[in-house]
This record gives sequence, C-alpha cells and structure tokens, in this order.
Amino acid sequence: MRKTIFTLILLLFTAKAFTQLESSIPSEKPKLVVGIVVEGIRQDYLDRFWNNFGNKGFKKLAINGSYCRNTVINYSLTQTAPGYASIATGTEPAQHGIVSNYWFNPITSKKEDCIEDYNYNNLARKKEKGSFSPLKMLSTTFADEAKLFHNGKSKIISISLNPYAAVLSGGYSADAAYWFDITTGTWTSSTYYMNDLPNWIKDINQNKNCDDYLKRQWDLSLEREKYTSLLPDRNEYEFGIDGVYKTFPYIYSEMTKTVKDYELITMIPEGNTHLNDLAIATIYYENLGKDDYTDFLFVNYSVSEKIGRLFGPQSLEIEDLLIKLDKDLAHLIEVIEDVVGKNNVLIYLTSNHGMADPPQYLIDNKLPAGFFRQHYVIALLKSYLRAIYGEGDWILDFNNSQIYLNKVLIEDSKIPMADFQEKVVTFISNFSGIANAISSNQFLNINFTSGIPLKMQNSFNLKRSGDIMISLRAGWIEDIPYCTDHNTGYRYDTHVPLIFYGWKVKKQTIYSEISISDIAPTISIIIGTPVPPLSTGNTLQEIFR
Repeated sequence: MRKTIFTLILLLFTAKAFTQLESSIPSEKPKLVVGIVVEGIRQDYLDRFWNNFGNKGFKKLAINGSYCRNTVINYSLTQTAPGYASIATGTEPAQHGIVSNYWFNPITSKKEDCIEDYNYNNLARKKEKGSFSPLKMLSTTFADEAKLFHNGKSKIISISLNPYAAVLSGGYSADAAYWFDITTGTWTSSTYYMNDLPNWIKDINQNKNCDDYLKRQWDLSLEREKYTSLLPDRNEYEFGIDGVYKTFPYIYSEMTKTVKDYELITMIPEGNTHLNDLAIATIYYENLGKDDYTDFLFVNYSVSEKIGRLFGPQSLEIEDLLIKLDKDLAHLIEVIEDVVGKNNVLIYLTSNHGMADPPQYLIDNKLPAGFFRQHYVIALLKSYLRAIYGEGDWILDFNNSQIYLNKVLIEDSKIPMADFQEKVVTFISNFSGIANAISSNQFLNINFTSGIPLKMQNSFNLKRSGDIMISLRAGWIEDIPYCTDHNTGYRYDTHVPLIFYGWKVKKQTIYSEISISDIAPTISIIIGTPVPPLSTGNTLQEIFR
C-alpha cells in the first residue's frame, strides 16, 4: 500500500512538473503579438524617469526583454500618422504614402485628411456622413500579410483614443479598429470594419466609465522632491490644458466647463486607463491567442503626445503621466501573461515620434532655438513672386513644412517649373531658422544619401507632398498655439524607445542603430509570413533565441 501511494504521489509530481515544463516552453510561433505605441515619448524619458517607475511596467519589459536603446526614425516629417504607418508597413512615408496627418489636394484646393473617408460612416454618429478607413495607405501591414497567409484565421484588433493610431496600425484587413469619439464619449468604429458594434463594446459604452473618470482629479503620484523634471509646477513655458489649466491638482469637474464635450479624456492620465480597460476586455471577449494562428492586438496610448505639446518634455505633467501609465502597463502585461502566457506572446513597445523642448526654454538657457513665423514668411514670398512674375496666386498653400505651388498658373504662364521652384528655394533659404529647402525637382533627380536631406527625401511622395519642403534649424519650431511640437528629423524627434519582450526574446541591451521600419519585417519573418511588399527595414535576428 505504501509503495502504491508513493508511486501515485511520484506520478502526480512528475505530471505536474511535466505540465510546468511544457508551459515554460515557447510555442512554435507567438500565438499573440501585442504592439504597444506610446505617442510622443523620447528615449531619454525612460532614462530620466527610470527610478520612479515600478518593477512591472516599463522596467519589466526593458530588463527582461531586448532593449534597443538606439532606435531612430528615418524621415523628417515626424508627425503622428506617418509614425504609425511606418511601424506597421516597415517602410518610410515616401513609399507608404502617409506623408503627414493631412496634405493639400491641388485638385480640390482643400486639405485632405490621411484617413478620412466619406464612403464609410462613424458607428457612434450614424446620421453624420463620413468616417475613417486605411485606404489611403499605399502598403499592406505585417498583420495584413499574416491574415492573408493564414487564410483569414488570424484576428487583428487595433485600439486607441486616437483614430489615426487605431486605423493605421490595424491596416487594411483589421477585424476591428476602435477609437474614442469625443462627442459621444463612447468607443466607436467605422462601417469599413463592421455594420454595428459588438455587444461587449456596447455594454462598455453603456457603462460610461469615462463619466466616472471625469469626476476625479489629477494629483502628483509621488512627493515633489522625487521627480526628476527640471521645471516647477507652474512655469512660463507651459501652454496648459485649454491654455488655462497649468497647475496641480487638475480638477476635472472644473475643466469640463470649458473643454469641449469629452475631449478632456484625451488629455489626462485616465484616458490611458480607459484605453487599458478596453485592451484587457478585448483580450477576454475576442479570445485572442487561443489557437495556432497568430493574432494581433495593437494598443496605442496617445495622451502623452498631447501632454508633451501642452507642457513640454521637462514638465512635471509628462513625468507623472508616464508614472501613471507605467502602472497601467503593469496591469496589462499581467493580464496578458495570465491569459495567453509569457512564452506565447510577443510584445513590442515603441513610439511614433519624440518631442522638442520649448524653444524659449532653450533660448533662456543660452542654447540655439527660435520660432519660425511661417505666415509672415509666406506673405513675403507671395509678394516677391508677384514682383517677379506679375499678379497671381502663385502659392496655393503652406502646411506641414511644405509649400504647394499653383502649377496650373505656372504652366499657363509658360514658366519652367524647375526655374520657378529654384527661385522659391533661393528666396526662402535666406530666412532665419531655415536649415534646408528642397524642391520636388531636386527630390526626383538627386539621390540624397545622408543627413537631414535624406530624411526629407524619405518623407517626400510625388502625389501628396508639396513642391518645396523645408527643414528648420535644430531647436526651432513653427509658430503654433502650444509650447512645443514635433515635425523634424532631429534626434529629439527621431530617437524613440523600442523594447521586445516575451516569446523567445533574448534578455539583452542593444546599442547598434535600429529603425522603427525594422519592426514589421522582423515580426513577419519570425511568424513565418510574407514581409509587407514595400518594406525597406532590416530583420532584427539578434532579438530572438
């Protein structure tokens, strides 16, 4: 009897040990890929705020994964939408076509949003015409290629407060892209993806958690002396929320009296938490990572971009926001590992661009910086062209550091386009703050190989870009109603974090230069699916065991 009991106990322990061993062995390929993008954060944020993070969020990913500390963006117009498209397609705006958040259309003489599509409707506001789709992106994404390869059996879901993030990360074949509708305060989607929201999303909307969040206030997480931020709580460099609110605590019930609809959710830490809640619900309700076909979940935190522009990289607000986001990340990672398993999930965390320091802050610290008065400069350029070529609207538009010329008028006037562009380049290059001015003719006939001109060329697409693209000097930004911005090829805008974690990922720190365009081909190769057709990135084979 004792031998039998001993044998049974031994068998039970052996079986348990075998089960634990089996669960610790990574699956043949990831069952779930989770792409996390935190908008507008620079690599140095993780370094500066490191000691104020907990051990289960940013630190857990960086210490236990492959931490790529020299990750860069290889184009100059570092706006929100191009970043998401570049991560997803593995190439630069010149190829994937999302050159900026919007561009000027000379045919309609109107600005054209990069995801706006009037063929589809917003599910939160069905009576209104128009919504969003990914159809202006000129390349498929790595998730698209996986879904096609797996005959539609891979599931793709992309979520964000920001529709640019949700739509472009999800790609053409996403099962769902959800974003926050600031008018109704609900999660919504487009008829491009579905005709009606699933019941579980409707239930979440019915609960209106965002109303509860707006009853709170934003206080510092730690004692003031523990923060590394250089500037005091209230300082002259901050624009603040709604241009008014600049000091802790931020009492939301007061702020909603002036901030329109539910827009405040997109500018406070609870906005990230609201998104985190949706990400966790998505994992459960959509049964992600439960079969042999790799699923994809894209979680894009956008509050940090707005706080960065409103308060600047040296503010208490940006540091405290990331301290709070660190806790949200810890919760999300815990759920993912419990439900799917660390060895069955591949997580990457990166950003779509960085953020400049406020120019006035740099000037006051005796560093080169300034404000480019674009409206004044363009007015002078128009006067100059009228003096040379006669009366006429020679300039149609200036936006996103690009000048759009009136090509019809120039051609009708029988002026060689290259000569006209050269006149504009020569004139505008004389203004303070401009480092480079390059014409479309030069982009088409010169192959730039390094520096800012190469990054400008990587942002140029013949059908969507302007006729002249400018690059400001380092430290300069356009004259905007915020304290700072991002839209250059300099390191403060292009040096972003990148961490891989989970499935077969080596525990290491990598210092060699890596591009955000390397993410897509790397994931395609390790899950055994075709690389997006326009991908120019490299495969990061050193990441995996």
